[in-house]
Amino acid sequence: MKPVPVDLKLNLNAGSELSLRSGDSVVVRVIKQLSANKWAVGIRGRVLPAVSRVELAPGQRLRALVEISRGRITLKISGQPADPIRELIARQGFTPNQTLEAVVSALLRSAVAATPERVQQVRLLLERMKLDPKKFARLLAIMLEKGIDLKSRGLEQLVSLLGYGEREPEGGEEKKRRMPRDSEKMTAQLRKDIGETAGAKGSSLQVFNHLRCAEHTWIVIPFRYGYEPAGLLCGAIRLRYDVRKRRTDRMILAVRNASGDKWSFVLENRREPRLHLFGDPSRKGREIRAELDVLRLKLQNLGVKIDDTIREDQIFDGFDLPWEELSYRNIDTVH
Repeated sequence: MKPVPVDLKLNLNAGSELSLRSGDSVVVRVIKQLSANKWAVGIRGRVLPAVSRVELAPGQRLRALVEISRGRITLKISGQPADPIRELIARQGFTPNQTLEAVVSALLRSAVAATPERVQQVRLLLERMKLDPKKFARLLAIMLEKGIDLKSRGLEQLVSLLGYGEREPEGGEEKKRRMPRDSEKMTAQLRKDIGETAGAKGSSLQVFNHLRCAEHTWIVIPFRYGYEPAGLLCGAIRLRYDVRKRRTDRMILAVRNASGDKWSFVLENRREPRLHLFGDPSRKGREIRAELDVLRLKLQNLGVKIDDTIREDQIFDGFDLPWEELSYRNIDTVH
């Protein structure tokens, strides 16, 4: 059957917001229907309204060609391409769902073969520990890439350390600490904490940070501080090290405050450094915007560009930017 052509119309502002140009090929994720012919779609980590003349379905992933002409942006699609992840899940005898898709995507991003046994192992572990698949599947996949057995003793404690701040802290046994307000003292305290983390004898976190991945390896530093006026802050600093180029090319600060607000700041270390923001822009909108304007001015003075858009935290796995392409070289094709 010949695929039905689909044209999605976008607001012209999307061209500059997403750096779209005629001829670009993009993946469009259909999120939900807004009205009779209007849909919310995800493109390069942004959620945008789009107009379609034909019926779409939430969850669809479509490959589109960008066409910009006479002040209009059109995404031209011909049918729905096969989704390798869903195909793999079905071929392995599972029914595709969000958890399994998150697991397979995480394994592929970590260059780990997505065998049926491994997919099932990660899924069962996520369910047993009651973890958010979007956030913690990627952590478990990185452990596998570093050669850590998911049946190892102390695994649950390590997962909690690596994902610190991704969920509400449990218990109050940890001593609340106050971060120095002076910037030099703050830097000194952070260096001390990193040193203590790296030198902790028998620490599973130390083992994780010393083990390397083949291409990009990750170092994670959890923190918990009381800092006025924000109160208690908990989260982690994540550093991505390029093994081949021998340089740190990405830093992620994931932090949760006492009110439960979760934010992630992703700094890309390149010729023109850029900061991406993930959070919940609907909460305390004006107050957050005012604070971000101050941050934006400070970063501009340092030569760092900051995104105008605050993207939803749920589309971010805590490590890889959502618009970065997956590698399908480790899909298991034998079943």
